Amino acid sequence: MDLKQNVIKKLNAEFGKDVKNIGKSRDLYKRLEEEKSSIEKSLSLASSEVPSKVSAAIKAVEDTTDQINSLSTQFDAVSVAVRNQLQKDEGIATQLQEYFDKIDNLEKALAYLHRVKTIEDISKGLESALAEKDDFKCVERYVCLCNLNKLLQHSKCQHLVTFLNDTVHFWHNLLKQKFSTEFEAVLKVMKWPFVNNSLATLPPDALHQFQQLTECLLQLQLPVHLSPQPVVTSTLLTDFAPLCLPISLMIRPLRKRFLFHFYGAKQTNRPDKPEWFFTQILTWIRDHEKCVSQWVQPILNRNNMHTISAKLEMMRGLVQLVVEKLHSELPHLQYDDTLFSHTVDETLGFDRELRESFGYPASQPSVIGVLTQAQMFVKWIHLEKKYASEKMDAMLSSDTAWLPLGTPELDELRITECGESFLTLLLTITERYSSLPQPGHRLQFLELQLELLDDFRVRLLQLLHEEPVDPLNSRLPAILNTISYLASVLQEWGDLTHFLQLQYYKVQFDNAGSHGGSNLAVDDKDLQGTVFDDIVRLLLRMKDELISSLCEAVMMDIMACSREYRKDKWFAMSSPKDPVNQTITPSVCLMFQVLAERLHQLQELLSVPLFSTAWQTLAKDLNQFIYEEVILQNKFNEGGAMQFQYDMTRNMFPLFGQFTRKPDIHFPQVNDSCILLNLSKGSALLKKTITYCLTDDGIKGLQEENVLSEIGVHRLDAEKSLAVLSRRTDVTHDLIHDLTHL
Repeated sequence: MDLKQNVIKKLNAEFGKDVKNIGKSRDLYKRLEEEKSSIEKSLSLASSEVPSKVSAAIKAVEDTTDQINSLSTQFDAVSVAVRNQLQKDEGIATQLQEYFDKIDNLEKALAYLHRVKTIEDISKGLESALAEKDDFKCVERYVCLCNLNKLLQHSKCQHLVTFLNDTVHFWHNLLKQKFSTEFEAVLKVMKWPFVNNSLATLPPDALHQFQQLTECLLQLQLPVHLSPQPVVTSTLLTDFAPLCLPISLMIRPLRKRFLFHFYGAKQTNRPDKPEWFFTQILTWIRDHEKCVSQWVQPILNRNNMHTISAKLEMMRGLVQLVVEKLHSELPHLQYDDTLFSHTVDETLGFDRELRESFGYPASQPSVIGVLTQAQMFVKWIHLEKKYASEKMDAMLSSDTAWLPLGTPELDELRITECGESFLTLLLTITERYSSLPQPGHRLQFLELQLELLDDFRVRLLQLLHEEPVDPLNSRLPAILNTISYLASVLQEWGDLTHFLQLQYYKVQFDNAGSHGGSNLAVDDKDLQGTVFDDIVRLLLRMKDELISSLCEAVMMDIMACSREYRKDKWFAMSSPKDPVNQTITPSVCLMFQVLAERLHQLQELLSVPLFSTAWQTLAKDLNQFIYEEVILQNKFNEGGAMQFQYDMTRNMFPLFGQFTRKPDIHFPQVNDSCILLNLSKGSALLKKTITYCLTDDGIKGLQEENVLSEIGVHRLDAEKSLAVLSRRTDVTHDLIHDLTHL
């Protein structure tokens, strides 16, 4: 069925639906006949060739099988022969392996004996060199012994390694004792320790011997794996690396003197005089730094020890003496605040002097480590807060606390004694903790500073509440100057490297705290601002409030003197006969006098930046007051308008003209009102202005700024301009009504 369907599909595809295609059947028949003939020929040819190919393949398989059988027989014969031969040679191989093992053991024993002999030969060489008093040969043989020790330190021959280690220790101790004795004798000849840097008087022979022994001692160092761990009495001393032998021996007499003078019942060992032993250490460094730099450092360089600084080694050894002393003293001094505080001050001064005068690097252990121990640090920061609070109390209660430090002509900031003293206190605290190596300790001091700043701000608020009602005759201006100066200084401090680093660490610590210590990354957006932003924001808000209080007080005085001026008969004033010699309105004299006095008073009391803000605020308030209480509450005839304009532009504006070249821009509403009130009566410009102000969409083709700017009005809009124009007596309701219906 499948074949039939397949044939039907092919025929349908060949002929299609067109009956005319039936003629193709002959061509299709011929093509199929040809294909049939071709297939038959192929089958005939295949039937004749297949038998011959099959027979050939069978023959090839039979030949291959014969070859395999032959090879298998040969393999079996060879295998039997090899097994027999191996059985015969097994005894010989076992005997040879025994010989090889004996040879290997003998070679190892020989090498072992060679190593022992080498060690003994080196020891004999050292004995001979010692007998000949040849120091350099002793050192040379000792170095060979140390090199051999380094080669064999990982050997499995434990007895040999132990023997070699013991030998190295023996000769090291012996040579160290010998050279140390000779070195100390030379130091005595050189009169070490020096007094007042007496290097120029050194005997040449002693100096030469000193250099030779120094070189010998430098090469006498034990291998690293044999060096004993230093015995320390405190974890503080673990940061101090062992000193090289020459420097250690040079420090020894200084240590003896230090222990003699500053321990026990000596008069020089006084808890209240820590500066004595600090000064002694600094003196020793000053007196001996030239010697070690000039005579020890070249020997270090010559022996490829460039990374070791002789001066630094000596300073580190002396600093260790101070650390040991402080570590033993401070636990007893912490119960006496005065002694503890004094010791902390001297310790910080010593550390600063050591770094600034002698270049002691921050990477080396220092005396600060004693102060940053948990118990000592808590005590220290507690005392800092206590003494800072006491100083703050003293400076705020001083009779001269709010007096300026300089004259107004020289001190534009009007810096008060209290403000300067408080900033000095903060700066002193910064200097004291800036050298602390750990960011966490510095951040705790930063928190103390921020706490003191907020405490100072609160105390200023308390003082302000105690002040009388009149702010100009109180301490308010001085407090305002102090707040402004403090805020500006803190803004500058926030951009210093020291506080920028603290901000970074603070953000990092905050992130670690919020993420359980797993995230220490800091984004740039987290670093915006400074560490003082919060307190500065509070101080600036306080400053703005105080300026507002001052300006309100001045405005109250001005308003109290303005009643007659506000109630003057502006609608019935006559036009001045002589505009050139026009005089001020009598009712405004007292108000302007009070204004001038208050401006002068503010200028004398406030700093230049604060006064600039104050007079501008005052001008703004005065402008609004006159506009609302004088202009919009009165009617003005032509004479009244001219007189009001004269009062404002020729009398009030000049009072502010000493502070700015264009005082009128600070009185925009008053200035624009003067222009509107003094437009010529019946003029076309006046009518056009009123018409514009009355029209919702303005005059066709004109914009608001064009119409009002044409007459010089820039700050009043149409509604407010109409309100001012309506205060003119010549702008009647009838005129407005007529213009409205044009």
